[in-house]
Amino acid sequence: MGQRTDTRDRIIQASLRAMRERGYGSTAISDIVEASGAPRGSVTFHFKGGKDEIAGEVIALRASQVFEGIERAVAKSTSAADLLETCLDRIAAEFAESGFLAGCPVVPITIERAAQSPELSEAGAGFFAGWRESLARGLAGHGIDPGRATRIATMTIAATEGALAISRVERNLDAFDAVRDELRALVA
Repeated sequence: MGQRTDTRDRIIQASLRAMRERGYGSTAISDIVEASGAPRGSVTFHFKGGKDEIAGEVIALRASQVFEGIERAVAKSTSAADLLETCLDRIAAEFAESGFLAGCPVVPITIERAAQSPELSEAGAGFFAGWRESLARGLAGHGIDPGRATRIATMTIAATEGALAISRVERNLDAFDAVRDELRALVA
């Protein structure tokens, strides 16, 4: 990994936005250069591994954002149902605020590149495992049996990713509302 600089961070932030909106394949290095305001040479200097290295950093950044969001939700929640509702509502609101464009970048990155890049496959697996473990810990902290909490966390993640796809196409939050309400009822 290259030295951490403001330019490098701007490139990662711009890449995260672009890959959340367009996916991996539709995000060109030229898009990243334009969005970050960094010279093209800075991109190649900081990311000698090219777009795959950038995508790995995007996954790491998104993971930290998601995990921090779960930690905040756990701290504020009063029950398992409240925790799930808080997490889903935060993701739904962020998605709606983006005009139904800024979804999860990890799914397109891993679908498009995991077969060719073991590093991205591993990073994607780590993202989903960490998300599942963080959410399961929060659910267990609210009295859900740990084994069941892991299964509910897995179902929540799968339903959230599906809701992102449906909401992007339908341009509304109906899928998120349904997922939130059914998960809430499941753990109530």
